[in-house]
Amino acid sequence: MKKPHIRVYYQGSNFSVHEVKWDNGAWKPGSQPVFTVNSKTPLAAIAYPRDDNIIPPANPAIHIYYIDQSGGSPQIKDWVKSEGIDVWSYNGIVPTCNLSSLSALAATEYSDPYIRLYYQDTSGCIRECRWSSETKKWTDGGDSIISRGQPLPGTPIGADTDNTHDLGVVTVAWLDEDQKLAGASVYNEYDDPSHCEALELPDCPASKSGSITVTMWSTSKIHIYYDGDNDGIQKIEKVGKNRSSGWRGPINSFTGDITNPNVDGQGALASAAFAPGNAGDHVGSVFYQPVGNNNIVEYYEFSARCVVTFPT
Repeated sequence: MKKPHIRVYYQGSNFSVHEVKWDNGAWKPGSQPVFTVNSKTPLAAIAYPRDDNIIPPANPAIHIYYIDQSGGSPQIKDWVKSEGIDVWSYNGIVPTCNLSSLSALAATEYSDPYIRLYYQDTSGCIRECRWSSETKKWTDGGDSIISRGQPLPGTPIGADTDNTHDLGVVTVAWLDEDQKLAGASVYNEYDDPSHCEALELPDCPASKSGSITVTMWSTSKIHIYYDGDNDGIQKIEKVGKNRSSGWRGPINSFTGDITNPNVDGQGALASAAFAPGNAGDHVGSVFYQPVGNNNIVEYYEFSARCVVTFPT
């Protein structure tokens, strides 16, 4: 049985971005700094397949996106690890449309390959930047507003696509202006770049200082984890094949402690959905930081971040 590799990225107290590795069924002690930025920033990461491939190879290229606040206006920038070697380099600026200085980030990748990057603009809308291996260029999201209603300024954002990486459907989640969970299914197989449907979610009050992560196995099996309004981690689950409805929850999720990488303050949620054939005894993990604790914790999902996974 193939074992997945996992990479978890977080920002340390000196603003360096660190990498924690899971290989061959075990976490490696400690963490490795990969690059340093000038201030606190959201992070989003993807594992990149070779051009015209769907599933990333062993030791693939990895992109990490962050927001640089050092200039006159915020910019999304990209660092990349080359395929096959652990060498990181700066890879340029992702164009945006009125990027908010309060914006979070979320990213995902599927077939071709295509990359989708989500951010919040200065009016509060959630936008989608698009990249394909055919054009080798980014769109700035100017024609791709995916939010319906008014999102919370500075809302966390989570996004994922199915774990076969073969569909053009992305599940995106954020908080609305009432601090409740909201989201959309974005259908990238359509010519309309902003074609999406609002998710019909349960009433889920959330913490405005928390974060959101989406774990998607398929269009009929999706989990959204978020910080509840009492700072406890909760989740909702997609059950059934209806594209926008069929959600249940919220469900109180878990508590705990574990591992050794240290980060400051209240950290972000991240998650990974594993293909059953590559998963061993569980089919997903959620990584989080308990309130008042400097450890990053892994929670196994047996029933079925910034995190990237890829097979051996």
